[in-house]
Amino acid sequence: MLTSVRCGLLAKRTPILRKSVFQICKRFQHSAEDVTPQPDQDLLLVRQKQLNDSISARLNSLRDVPVDELAKLQKILDKPLTEKEKQLDEELTTFLNEFSLATNSSTSSTVEQTHLSSVSLRGQLQQFPFLEPSSNDMPYTPQELFLRQMKHAKQSSRLGADVTKIYNPNKDLSKPISIDEVSINNLMEAGVHLGQSTSLWRSSTQPFLYGEYKGIHIIDMNKTLSYLKRASDVIEGVVERGGIVLFLGTREGQKRPLEEAAKRVRGYYVSTRWIPGTLTNPTEISGVWEKTEVDMADKPTGRILTADEKASIVKPDLLVVLNPTENRNALNEAMKTRVPTIGIIDTDSEPSFVTYPIPGNDDSYRSISLLLGVLAKAGERGLMTRLNKLKDSQK
Repeated sequence: MLTSVRCGLLAKRTPILRKSVFQICKRFQHSAEDVTPQPDQDLLLVRQKQLNDSISARLNSLRDVPVDELAKLQKILDKPLTEKEKQLDEELTTFLNEFSLATNSSTSSTVEQTHLSSVSLRGQLQQFPFLEPSSNDMPYTPQELFLRQMKHAKQSSRLGADVTKIYNPNKDLSKPISIDEVSINNLMEAGVHLGQSTSLWRSSTQPFLYGEYKGIHIIDMNKTLSYLKRASDVIEGVVERGGIVLFLGTREGQKRPLEEAAKRVRGYYVSTRWIPGTLTNPTEISGVWEKTEVDMADKPTGRILTADEKASIVKPDLLVVLNPTENRNALNEAMKTRVPTIGIIDTDSEPSFVTYPIPGNDDSYRSISLLLGVLAKAGERGLMTRLNKLKDSQK
């Protein structure tokens, strides 16, 4: 197409070439009219190339014209143009301007795309020196497919709707909610309302029931929320006064929730079998353990204990039981030693064995994680209150 533009300029500036261009334009007028915008761009380019080749061949043939004949040709060309030649001149100029601009724009866009592709390929080779790029006519290599997938995940993986206000059970342990944030919806999302089968029902849990559905009892979440708030106040007060909290859960999968809760309140936990006599016979069970005095910040004071202090019995100030049905011995020992207890009471459990019962599902991991996380959050708040009071007293 650049050749066509150059030919048009020469035709306007050189009288000898002007006549030749007009003759060529007459010959290819039909083909030029057919080139006007067609839906098939490939056919358009083929015809345009034929026209350019013909013009180039005609111009090249002028080189063989002898110098003596140039004067004769000049006289012929000096004659004024006829109306038909003027019309052909205008059509040729319009044709060359139109298709030269279109070809230049397409050529420039192709050059830009080639430049961008070469730049991106160069950047990929610098970032991934062991990348094996494939040619344009070959499929992508496994390495290139992996990079394309990573780029897609980076750019468009987060597109779509942003779902909010949903229950995420993973945060019950890492980021538990406080008792002020707990609602009935949170409890039902965790499955706290699902009780045991009606055939396993214990009549003493009748005040905690909302009804039954398809053979299972449904626990009243209003009662659960009320009892949970009371238990949270108890554990917060015990930790605030420097009390020892012991968490107990012997079912499979309860170790991690117990460990996270014990860390928050600086307490202790038992995730294996409860050793009988831990509370009622501590001299035999824990008599060999070394005792150390700590202050309100849980730091050792370094004071040497007397013989009576070493022989004294150290009991937990609060016992939190996740599955009271399997730990009846621990509850009996707590009642004998007057240790208050908090327990999750399902519809097959006995609420009278626990000082502060919490009606709820004790079989579901999500239910236990939610309830234990709320209790641990309340204990952590009591711990922070105690430490803040200690700092204020030391000022």
